[in-house]
Amino acid sequence: MTASGLPDRPSFAFKGVYLDAAFTHPVGAFAALATQRYIDDRRAAPQAVGPRGNPRKAAVERFARLINCDAADIAVVPSTLDGENLICAATGVGPDAGVVTDAGHYDASLALYAEQAKRGAPVSVVRLKNGRIDLADFRKAITPATRLVAVSLVSSQTGFTHDLAELCAIAHAKDARVYADIAQAAGAMPVDVRATGVDFACCGTYKWLMGDFGTAFLYVRPDRLGELTRPHVGWRQITRQASHDLPFDTPGPAIGDYELAQTAAGLFETSTPAWGALATAAASLGYIEALSVGAIARHRQGLIDRLRSQLPDEGFTALTPQGSPGPIIAYGVRDAQARFAAALRQAGITISVYPHRIRISPSVYNTPDDVDQLARILRTPR
Repeated sequence: MTASGLPDRPSFAFKGVYLDAAFTHPVGAFAALATQRYIDDRRAAPQAVGPRGNPRKAAVERFARLINCDAADIAVVPSTLDGENLICAATGVGPDAGVVTDAGHYDASLALYAEQAKRGAPVSVVRLKNGRIDLADFRKAITPATRLVAVSLVSSQTGFTHDLAELCAIAHAKDARVYADIAQAAGAMPVDVRATGVDFACCGTYKWLMGDFGTAFLYVRPDRLGELTRPHVGWRQITRQASHDLPFDTPGPAIGDYELAQTAAGLFETSTPAWGALATAAASLGYIEALSVGAIARHRQGLIDRLRSQLPDEGFTALTPQGSPGPIIAYGVRDAQARFAAALRQAGITISVYPHRIRISPSVYNTPDDVDQLARILRTPR
């Protein structure tokens, strides 16, 4: 273990060699302990967790520090894709308000915009060029009809990383807003929403935030709140409510009186969030904060560089551009699943294997020997 505390294998209980954090990150002992404490509290006192006492505050404050914003700029939503759907609705994407995205964006997000196109929204998709997205192509694709530019900061398919600040500058110059899926970035590399100027960003907790399924953080740039249409209404948005139809109520309309918050949470949180997943996330975010994202990124980059140096040029088409700061390295390999899946499984090595593509994503627990074991299998002729 180095001075940074990495690699930290003892905090993780999985067996074998795990190089697939981009799919889902293992839960560490620190997070498991926090989750158990949450469950123990719920068992001992059914109302130990509720609207007035829960893990949301700690989790949101730590995530806000991670991406350099205020906690008030964050709403808790069920998943990254839920967050993107909410932004799509709140920005009014439709026949008069289009979207520009790219082929490296999350595949289900592309389906979201394909469905919007069927309903009449002008949708343009920028294609990959040698594994990269050329921002000049975005500049051409954004028109006066473009309301939203939607991208993955780090592509889950190729590991390509956008220059988000430059993309935002291009979009804002044409009065379009930018949504970034940061699920493959936050916790793995520095993300600064203020410095980039991004309008909206969302991140689930079960990847590089080292948490669990069922919760995500949606960032909304505070000066954009007034532009948004509330997509739904629920108790999490209500700041004051009064009944007029029960004994001792003051007179008034049967529907009652209420006020809705005009914050990120006030627009996008609806009902009871996954308190347990937030307890897990709060602990994981504390762990990430203690290590520092910079130390995590440096440790991981050394492993990625080591793997890249060991794989032959022939038969392995690098999909991840050299110098990409993200946590993923991917290759196009003909018949990858047929050639490697069984051998990897037998060796106890986990990566993402597709019919003609492999994706490797090391994290804080991985060692150089993990990478070497993987490289030996991938180099073996089959």
